[in-house]
Amino acid sequence: MRLVLRLAGVVALSFSAVLCVSFPLVGAPSASAAWSPGSLFALPVDIAVSGPHAWVANNYMSLKSPLANSVTELNVSNGSLVRIIKLSHIVGGLNAPNSIAASGTHVWVTDSNLIIELNASTGSVVRVIKAQPRLHALEPAPLFAITANGTKVWVANLNSVLEINASTGSLVRVINAPVDRFSMPFGIVASGSHVWVMNNVPGDRITELNASNGSLVRVINSQAGVFDQPAFAANGTHVWVSNYDGNSVIELNASTGSVERVIRDRALSGLDSPDSIAVSGAHLWVTSENSVVELNASNGSLVRVIKAKVNGFEVMPTVYAFDAMHVWVVNTQSNSVTELNARNGSLVRLIK
Repeated sequence: MRLVLRLAGVVALSFSAVLCVSFPLVGAPSASAAWSPGSLFALPVDIAVSGPHAWVANNYMSLKSPLANSVTELNVSNGSLVRIIKLSHIVGGLNAPNSIAASGTHVWVTDSNLIIELNASTGSVVRVIKAQPRLHALEPAPLFAITANGTKVWVANLNSVLEINASTGSLVRVINAPVDRFSMPFGIVASGSHVWVMNNVPGDRITELNASNGSLVRVINSQAGVFDQPAFAANGTHVWVSNYDGNSVIELNASTGSVERVIRDRALSGLDSPDSIAVSGAHLWVTSENSVVELNASNGSLVRVIKAKVNGFEVMPTVYAFDAMHVWVVNTQSNSVTELNARNGSLVRLIK
């Protein structure tokens, strides 16, 4: 399929940049992972689903692959390829996409210092939102994670959160008050009236923001040593944190930030170094060693452990849920995406 990308505009966001400090992320792509001719993915690292389509960010950088610096768009109903959206050759193109979000008619993709907004219907480029560093031309302001919720897009930056108008791409505000206590935030989730930001510091504290005005609601876990290298998910009433080192899942009350329960049953559920986590409706999905553990969101009880070889899970897959019908698992090292039935955990298809 021939795809024509039309660049409609470039928006520049100017904010302070400081030296980027690298830190390990569980499940980060390895340089040894290979791309194979004919594959639909090349180092897939993130997925977004909205309506009938899913978009997968390909982190592979080598131009030897036609999938380098691209997004793979899939048909949700059958897993078939809709198009490959190449982003490295346009003005301000992406270099190693690392995060993606979708809401309504638009899709947003980030790398270290760019956001490209795509038309969800056509794959064409709507605008390029460029972060302009102030200290040095070679010191970009890193964009670690992105989430979209209706009219707004939030991006976790080095020591701040950027709020963007989803319709215009204009900067609404830079959220970086000292009381927010941001420090290399690497995860961000928006649900209902709140936005939660995970900070990569000892104890991995969560900053909770008011989605309407960016003000601080609370900082959760101001003391170190509770969450330990987590991922997290949220709905309107609860936040769940996967505790990698503690082999547990911590459930927080979204209204108060207090801990409601800690799910620790490692022997029963297989929560061995839980990594990514997703929530949709009544269920939670947590990835562990070569498996996806499904939990009851209302009480933390085990529903099932999904780890059949046919599912194609790798050592540390990443799980996503966007509706009550499907669960998506991204296998970065094996260049594949596993689609599961959210109601019974059965394999729908392995896409590769």
